[in-house]
Amino acid sequence: MRFLQGNISARFKVIYGVFFLIIISSTVWLSYLSSKGGMEDQLRRTNTALLHLSQQKIEMMLHEIDTSTINFVQEPDVEFFLNGRYASDELRLNYFRILNARFKTLMFANSNISSFYLYSLANKNLLTDVTYSDESSFYDMAWHDAYVSMKGYGEWLDTRKVTEISSGLQIEKNMITLVRTYPLISLPQSRKGAIIVNVAESTLSNLIQDVDQQRAGQTLVINDQGMIISSQNKEHLFHSFSTIPGAPKLSDFKENGYVTTHSKSGSYTTFYLTSTYNGWKYISIVPDPEMNRPLMIVRNLLLIVTAGMFLLAIVIVFAVSNYTFRPLELFFHSVAGKKSVRSGDLTYMEQFFKQMISDNESLQKQMNDSLPALKWRLIMSLLMGDKTNYDRMKPYFHTLGIDLYHTQFLVLIIELDRIEENHTPRDVYLFTYAISNVADELIAGVCKGTSVELTDGRVTVIMSFESEDSQGNQIQALQVADLVKNYVGLHFKQTVTIGVGSPHSHLEGIQSSYEEAQNALKYKLIMGDNTVVSIDDIAGSNYNEKFYRITALIDSVVNLVRETDKIKLRSQVDKIFGEVVASNVPPELIKQMCIQIIMKSIKVISDKGLEIKEFLDPKENIYDRIECCTKVADLKSYMSGFLHQLIVRTEEKRLAKGHHDTIGQVLAYVEEHYMDSDLSLNLLAAQFELSVPYLSKLFKETTETNFMDYLIQIRMEKSKELLLGSKQKVNTIAECVGYNNVQSFIRIFKKYTGQTPGDFRENLKKGEDDKNGELESG
Repeated sequence: MRFLQGNISARFKVIYGVFFLIIISSTVWLSYLSSKGGMEDQLRRTNTALLHLSQQKIEMMLHEIDTSTINFVQEPDVEFFLNGRYASDELRLNYFRILNARFKTLMFANSNISSFYLYSLANKNLLTDVTYSDESSFYDMAWHDAYVSMKGYGEWLDTRKVTEISSGLQIEKNMITLVRTYPLISLPQSRKGAIIVNVAESTLSNLIQDVDQQRAGQTLVINDQGMIISSQNKEHLFHSFSTIPGAPKLSDFKENGYVTTHSKSGSYTTFYLTSTYNGWKYISIVPDPEMNRPLMIVRNLLLIVTAGMFLLAIVIVFAVSNYTFRPLELFFHSVAGKKSVRSGDLTYMEQFFKQMISDNESLQKQMNDSLPALKWRLIMSLLMGDKTNYDRMKPYFHTLGIDLYHTQFLVLIIELDRIEENHTPRDVYLFTYAISNVADELIAGVCKGTSVELTDGRVTVIMSFESEDSQGNQIQALQVADLVKNYVGLHFKQTVTIGVGSPHSHLEGIQSSYEEAQNALKYKLIMGDNTVVSIDDIAGSNYNEKFYRITALIDSVVNLVRETDKIKLRSQVDKIFGEVVASNVPPELIKQMCIQIIMKSIKVISDKGLEIKEFLDPKENIYDRIECCTKVADLKSYMSGFLHQLIVRTEEKRLAKGHHDTIGQVLAYVEEHYMDSDLSLNLLAAQFELSVPYLSKLFKETTETNFMDYLIQIRMEKSKELLLGSKQKVNTIAECVGYNNVQSFIRIFKKYTGQTPGDFRENLKKGEDDKNGELESG
């Protein structure tokens, strides 16, 4: 104390040392307090963002599976099975083979699907990719109660144990199950069945694990009752969330947020998000010491910085003191030489801040890498009609770099032509990417919009307009479509077909315009490649009357197949497809017409007693062949070839048949007794001591028709002879050929000849009069 009172240099050092200590300590402490709240908030936001990323990954996968299921259940083959209506066992087996192929295609396209059932409520049976079983003997019916009590149209069930049978072994798996009703939108009393999709719980936990590697804590998925649906620790499954250490009460949860709890095992912060899609909660429980570790490191570093700054201040004080008080210079030098001065204490803090910057850059890079996927997901939601509030979506548009007006929207779909024939998968990917960029650039010169690569070879474009001039906006869209088509042809040497929807107001109109563009693009089957098809080109086209006339021509084609007339058949097929193109019939109806012709022709051949298996290649799927046709010419070529081959094989079969003596006697009996009104197949079978089924088979093999058609043919030919050669009344002629009811005779005669008996006689008489008149004038 005496030293300080008498020594000016020592007093200077002590006073300024204390002053700097107070200033530095206060500054650092205030800085720590001011940054603590922000850092804690940043840590919570980071944990929430990572939990949200887990939710997005899981729900993106679930939405994809749900969308694939919806598309699958709309297939005609699925409809046939779920409705439980098949014309024959052979047709049932054929559909089962088709469904089996579609099952495998769907599961191959989506590897997250573990197993897949179709449940027919009408037949009480189920079909999977490997088995067909009755409801009573199927190995997994635990979902059925949920299906019966389900009020909506689809529901994701909680994790359950499913014992599957594979290669004779019983394998128990944890599954999350989607149950979707059929029809897709129907009341419970109107349901025809269901489609059940099983997803392994490990698929969800793996997605969670990918994100959890970036932080401490554990992430769970629970239902609204608090039962654990998914966890990396499989022992947690099927238990209550309350059994997890540090877990808060379920009543503490709201929609989204976090809860801090204190227990004997420590302090925990629980982050939670509630899904609007399936009602699940995504939970992340993080011990506070682990979560606040970066904050503790910063605090310790600030203490080190405080000590370092204080030491620096002391050094400065000593330097100033030495410079000011020269008489004491040797004293200060001797003091400094005896004490250890630390000059490298800032290295650890420097490394820490570098690590923080590196982690921030890594997180930013991950966010940037995920932007294309998020953009694709957002645009798909717009196209599907999931997002319809522009003000709510505007921040997301800004984040993803999407700039749209909010007045009117229009959708284009650009499809690369003939991708299977001319391109490798890599080429298709590159062309699709390039077309998307070209579309973005051309749109920017007209309006605001964005594009996305919907699939390889197909790009979807959303255009938005500031004005409400629908006609003008439609014209601008068509101009952009033509520019894209010409640019691709000029620079890429490729052709594209573009479907153009119509303008619609508000975001909800995007879905309608997208569906219109899809429908327009289907007319590529008629209009060919390298075209722009607007919905206005096809909307409102009155094809019904013409299509009914085309449908009437179908029977004529089937009759030509029955008569094995190849020349007339080719001409009739040309006529039908000419009517199809001229009438602008929708592609779906054209393909339905082709299937109808083929199925009726097959029925005609079967009715002749010929085995259809002899004509059809078991490896060929008629439905797939027709669906793969992209042009009307391809459909016509396939149809003509199929029917021609059918006739050729029928003629070969007919030549190979021998004559049967018994049927000859039967035919002679029919020729002699056709006028008997009670003549029937049963009477003939009794007369010749044959069984009815055997006699029916003999008729088909010999006459290539059934007994009743053969009898009608004889009676009609005899009645025409009587109408031509006599003046008897129609009712008398009807009795002469075996008809007691004259109305039945007239109806059958008209169906057979296209004319009533009276018209037939009058037209014959008129023809003879005209012929006689020509002879007299000659």
